Amino acid sequence: MAMAVSVVLWDLDGTLIQSEDIHMDSIVHACALHGLQLETPLRLPSGLDGPGVYRILFGLAPSAPLPAAYHDWYSATIEYVLRHVRRAEPAAAAVDFCKWLAQLGVAQSLVSNSSPPILDASLRHLGLRAHFHHLCSGDQFARGKPEPHVYLHAARLHGVDVKECLAFEDSLNGVMAAKAAGIRVIALSDDEKVRGAADGFIPTGDMACWASVRREFESDFDCEAAPA
Repeated sequence: MAMAVSVVLWDLDGTLIQSEDIHMDSIVHACALHGLQLETPLRLPSGLDGPGVYRILFGLAPSAPLPAAYHDWYSATIEYVLRHVRRAEPAAAAVDFCKWLAQLGVAQSLVSNSSPPILDASLRHLGLRAHFHHLCSGDQFARGKPEPHVYLHAARLHGVDVKECLAFEDSLNGVMAAKAAGIRVIALSDDEKVRGAADGFIPTGDMACWASVRREFESDFDCEAAPA
């Protein structure tokens, strides 16, 4: 069932930019400032929002209210990422596809659990800021991904039905958020769970697959037809 796509919604970390290690380092740094020494590498679910990470690391229940210390902790993670974001490498194939969509005139926005300053700094580092209409952060809502709120917000900002949107995600939480919003999603992942939850996927480094997606997109793009 083919359907034209009018808006493409991108995740950021792990999708457009290889910044996961910097974010993990920022968490270790912030926790050390708050008296919690962490063993590395960290084993955290990919795509969690700040409150979710904090609750796991400090042993709080998922629904527990956040203490006042959370805000200083979160600010420390943001400051760390902003200082180091320029060492993050672009996800080259996704960045090239984003630029190609811009040339095609397709509207694009960012939908991420990262904070607004990190969204802006990362896109400027990648040279993509001018291609994005809106920067939508999970910080705008009580719960970020895997809840759908940030995706629904992005669709509303564009004034389109969610069925006209297509998302690119690399994490299970991100895929779940897009699907919960009713948005079709392509996983940029080699993880079977992430792929299985999405409508289609592109294996890491598979340039033939990206070329096929371009051909699909130029007509009525059906993400279910994305090569597997």
